[in-house]
Amino acid sequence: MIKVSQKYPILKLLTQSHNLNINLLMKTYKFKLIPNFLNVMTDFNVEFEENLKPTFFMDWEHPSILQKAKELTEGIEDDIDKAINLFYFVRDGIRYSVKDARKSYDKEEWKSSLTLKKGYAFCIPKAILLASLARAVGIPSRLHYNDIVNHMTSDRLKKDMGSSLFIFHGFVELFLNGKWVEANCAFDKELCIRKNYPWVDFDGVKDGLFASTNKDGEPFVDYVKDRGVYNDAPHQEVLETWAKEYPDRYEKPK
Repeated sequence: MIKVSQKYPILKLLTQSHNLNINLLMKTYKFKLIPNFLNVMTDFNVEFEENLKPTFFMDWEHPSILQKAKELTEGIEDDIDKAINLFYFVRDGIRYSVKDARKSYDKEEWKSSLTLKKGYAFCIPKAILLASLARAVGIPSRLHYNDIVNHMTSDRLKKDMGSSLFIFHGFVELFLNGKWVEANCAFDKELCIRKNYPWVDFDGVKDGLFASTNKDGEPFVDYVKDRGVYNDAPHQEVLETWAKEYPDRYEKPK
């Protein structure tokens, strides 16, 4: 007897990529409905192909990313609940730090597997990691960039950058329940408590972005320019812009 996964190899691929149980599908929907299921899932994958595939930066096929994604979502069926777990892991489990930001000319520095290994990063690599983990569990993701002014930036960093303007600040959009939801996982909660920043929460329904003021009513973040959404990190564009705007801090990309 030919196994369903042998007759319809794409079914095995689709069920694996979306964490679906092939035996449960067969038992529930019967074999005659499999072609309809294939049409639905294939249409979904075609529509979101660019938001699901691995890339140089979102290397979600790396064993460490697959293992962490499984660890964070095992036993969870709802995509929103999966996304929430992934968000809070990256927000708090990967400490915010600009320590290696100057190394950004090296493309390897933005790879999700390296960020997971290091356990710290600034906004862009953290966003890439969240997007990568989402794709690993079948949730479409993309990157969104804005220029922001952080009114509570430390004097040291402001002096180092020559400004409180952060160009190409990165966060994530996840496709959940039929719509794109924004998720900013940059600042970990410990940092926010220490700096009196308002931390970002995420429920998978509403956008989770930086607040304009902190709890004391002091100015926090202004979004001043929308740079658009990308299915992969625009490394060349970002580094060329940074080299122009922050000439003493960033090298041109190689």
